[in-house]
Amino acid sequence: MKTIIISILTLVINFNPLYSIGQDTIRLTDLFKALNSSNPISKIPSSIDSVYQLKQSNLKVNYLPKLDINGSATWQSDVTALNISLPIPGFSIPKPDHDQYKVTLDVSQLIWDGGSTESRIELEERNRILERNKIDVEMYGLKERLTNLYFNLVLLDVTKNQLELMQKDLARRVFELESGVRAGMVLSSTIDAIKAEQLKLLQNLDAIPAQKNSLISSIRAITGIVINENDKYILPIPIELSDFSCLRPELSGFGFQKDVMNASSNLVSRKHYPILAGFVQGGYGKPGLNMLSNNWDTFYLLGAKLSWNIWDWNSASREKQQFKVQQGMIDRRKDVYLNGYNAQIESIKSEISKLRNQLEKDNEIINLLHGVTERSSSSLKNGTITSANYISDFNAESRARLDMETRKIMLSLQIVTLYNLTGNDIK
Repeated sequence: MKTIIISILTLVINFNPLYSIGQDTIRLTDLFKALNSSNPISKIPSSIDSVYQLKQSNLKVNYLPKLDINGSATWQSDVTALNISLPIPGFSIPKPDHDQYKVTLDVSQLIWDGGSTESRIELEERNRILERNKIDVEMYGLKERLTNLYFNLVLLDVTKNQLELMQKDLARRVFELESGVRAGMVLSSTIDAIKAEQLKLLQNLDAIPAQKNSLISSIRAITGIVINENDKYILPIPIELSDFSCLRPELSGFGFQKDVMNASSNLVSRKHYPILAGFVQGGYGKPGLNMLSNNWDTFYLLGAKLSWNIWDWNSASREKQQFKVQQGMIDRRKDVYLNGYNAQIESIKSEISKLRNQLEKDNEIINLLHGVTERSSSSLKNGTITSANYISDFNAESRARLDMETRKIMLSLQIVTLYNLTGNDIK
């Protein structure tokens, strides 16, 4: 039996994430919806938006006045003094004390920052979009794993049904042969060989519940949905796609990465712009603004300040060159992705064509092998062939039936894979 390896699967449950499905019919689209609504990763985008809003609010604070309280107490080894002797009785030029004290309230208001704050907000927005895109990519990874689990469940059900049919056929053969044994026409060892084959089938059937429970547990871990062992799984039969344009988040992610690079480059360009701010300072100290006074006094200052980095030794230019190189790397990764994408599309289309051709011949093969099995059964009852010959023919027919059912599952899987690979939703 072929191991089914491939993409996508989400459970549509519009209720509680731990919604328990009794004996019910499970569809692939139901699982997809449950994944999108219940998996913890699906809740991350709202957290990303919340973080962005907080960062944006912090950046907008740059436009608001800034208030600072500052204080200092100093002892100076020397002070400014006028060593001038004036011929005026009772008059002398005061000398400042060596100890000085000052407490100030400083208020500054940004007037223009060259668009730096606006560029930072734009960069955070681009990062937010990119982070959400990464979550979309991660969700597609979960879809692929869920699809793999779902189709394995379908395959187990088909295998179980086929094994049970084989058991019934062998039981009927044993019943038919027992009368031949009683009549002395058939050896009892012939029945023993068929019963041994029945036991082998039972061994295979006994292994299925454990495999099924493991798959069901994995689905529950991804979707939060409880599936009962007896639930039925519907094989998806989506309409085949005619447009294979890539809608996957990985492809759009390359564009979002370049947007981040452009926003970062624009922010670097703002370093060459001047920054203009107004300020007011009010204070109380000894001395005040009169440096020749030794008295405590109030004072205030107001004005404007300009800051302009006119030369940075080409640091900003080199940063922008780095972003251009990184954009080139992103373009090359995108080309590699698209080449791989197109190769996968062609491979899946070829696989679909092969499976269709095989399925067209399966019914004819099964009819032919069924005729061989019936003739072998008749010959076995007449004692003209051994039980080994009959079992060989019986198994050949059974394998052909199982192969046909497996191909039907694989065909559905390949079509679903095309939907997942292109980023389309199954209706």
